[in-house]
Amino acid sequence: MPMNKILTSLIEFLEAKSLSYDPDEEAQAVRLGVEAANLRWRCFACKDDSGRFVFVSLIPIKAPEARRVACAEVLCRINARLGLGHFDMDFNDGELVFRTVVPLAKRGRLSADLIEHLLQGHTVVVDRFIPAITSVVFSGQSPKKALALLEESTEDAPAREQFSLN
Repeated sequence: MPMNKILTSLIEFLEAKSLSYDPDEEAQAVRLGVEAANLRWRCFACKDDSGRFVFVSLIPIKAPEARRVACAEVLCRINARLGLGHFDMDFNDGELVFRTVVPLAKRGRLSADLIEHLLQGHTVVVDRFIPAITSVVFSGQSPKKALALLEESTEDAPAREQFSLN
């Protein structure tokens, strides 16, 4: 089965940028890797049942059961700051993801500009908030304190390219 129009647009963008990806025609998904300043992770893109473009980062961190409530709190505090996209945690196993969903016009294609802005924005958000999430999950930091420390550290950080797709 050939890829749908949404994923075809993404594949064309990735090929134009000479980026590696793994198409899965059976699942109608595209998988790729991201390497950023704070983390390396896998992502996938697909079309949902409503015809929207869905881009999901599979965060390679699982919140231990004892830290899931605190992790849920930090994710809620982060999500309240975001305009597009949100972090989720599976309370059963502690799996973390970041998901961005974009509704599309009837023609169902993504422009290269939209794809670039979406991928960049998505990956920058994941990379920016990973230090706060990991300090809550692994160091026992309170969610409020972790986000306050993150804000302090990013105020003084120099601007730089923060990620690459691979």
